[in-house]
Amino acid sequence: MRNASVIGTGLRVLILGLCLLLPAHTGKVQASGSPQPYEMIRSLQALQEQISQGNSHALIAQRKLLARMDTVFLALPVEGWQEPRNARAAVIHLLSGGHPKVMRHLLTLDPVPAVDSRLMEASLAYVEGREDDMLGLLDEIDPLDLPAGLGGHVALVKAAPYIRTDPARAMELLQVASLLMPGTLVEEAALRREVFVAGMTANVERFRVLSIRYLRRFRTSVYAGDFRRRFALALDTLGFVKSEDKFALLDPVLHEFDADSRRGLYLRMARSALLAGHMNVARKATGEALVLSVEGTNEHEILKIYLAATRLDPEMITANRDLLWSVEKQNLSEEDLALLDGVYTVLNTIRQFPEPPAGVIGEFNVGSDIGAAQERGWITADMELAETLLRRTDEILSVAGDQDDR
Repeated sequence: MRNASVIGTGLRVLILGLCLLLPAHTGKVQASGSPQPYEMIRSLQALQEQISQGNSHALIAQRKLLARMDTVFLALPVEGWQEPRNARAAVIHLLSGGHPKVMRHLLTLDPVPAVDSRLMEASLAYVEGREDDMLGLLDEIDPLDLPAGLGGHVALVKAAPYIRTDPARAMELLQVASLLMPGTLVEEAALRREVFVAGMTANVERFRVLSIRYLRRFRTSVYAGDFRRRFALALDTLGFVKSEDKFALLDPVLHEFDADSRRGLYLRMARSALLAGHMNVARKATGEALVLSVEGTNEHEILKIYLAATRLDPEMITANRDLLWSVEKQNLSEEDLALLDGVYTVLNTIRQFPEPPAGVIGEFNVGSDIGAAQERGWITADMELAETLLRRTDEILSVAGDQDDR
């Protein structure tokens, strides 16, 4: 029932958004015949809520609605911008992806729109990449003093420059943005950035809590791919592969991901832990990834190598031999083949080579195929004579066999 309700809501939002895309009957926007800017912002925010829940159709509708808003806002008479809700809508429009030409036009009007001009100028500075100017204009403006729909956007953009220069201040502003606009695309973006800041500042507990919150609220967001990318990078910087205790803290977070993403993350951690020599973590991550892998895939073959590398006990030598000989090497990368050879080399230092399995000709220390020699300069005259005699003997025996068959 809940899914049906969500779908129904999404359809209604899309229909509303499409209705707003219909062209006006005249070049001038009439107050009685076209939606007001603040009404269009409500529709935009409804579409953005759908985007945060993974509705890709809403993303397309948003682009069209923003373009329609550009036209409507430019045509609105000067007196229309004396309505404070419309003036605030212009700032939100620009910070939501609207064209900056609209704000440049509004800044030339007399009288100016009924909103703090610093907000108008700061929003334009932000989209034009003038972060220092933006911070100077917003320095004395507290997002909590603004209406929530505007304050959330202001807090989000104000936090951006502080991520590099003052992470603690950035985190405060991002929390304000989430507080003012819960369930919206603003909260989704704020949470994604909070996770990044927590990872950057090595705040493991904050990183863990925020990641779980994001995944439970916005796992299907259109922008969830950016979260997964940032999350994967943070796994290395926060040292989760260096400690079994840290790995145990992360495990509940990983189980919030879908199976495909979880398998990829475990695979990444297994390799990082293995190369860093943290065998207990590598063994656990490999085991988790193997449960999620599909037999016959490249990932499954690579995980066989990882598993053998984490089982260095002499008692496992025969099991590792059989496991490594079962690896299908033809589709492995050069890097993975090099790792395979390295695993063979390490295992061969543990004890003498065991006998190969039944029906297998080879030695345990042969991890990759040995091709024919490229040069024959090492062959002596006696060896060449012996090779010629053997070839002739084979020919004579072949002829004799043919005569016997007759």
